[in-house]
Amino acid sequence: MSVIVHAGRLRFEMVRRGWSGSDLARESRLSPATISAALAGRPIAAKSLDLIGDAFTRVPARKAIDGLIMGEGYGFG
Repeated sequence: MSVIVHAGRLRFEMVRRGWSGSDLARESRLSPATISAALAGRPIAAKSLDLIGDAFTRVPARKAIDGLIMGEGYGFG
């Protein structure tokens, strides 16, 4: 089964951790192409979304960054 990830929310969570797309690919054990597809709003496998979620759970958001960013521009606000 395929899913389409909310690209703005995905970027927001990456920023909260100070991650680039390649960082997320490494932490989630996915290919950079899969992360690129998710960020472009293209479908990815549901299992890939699970792996992304696991990576975000393992590495919490950095509190110092949380206080500096706003949701606007990432699909929030």
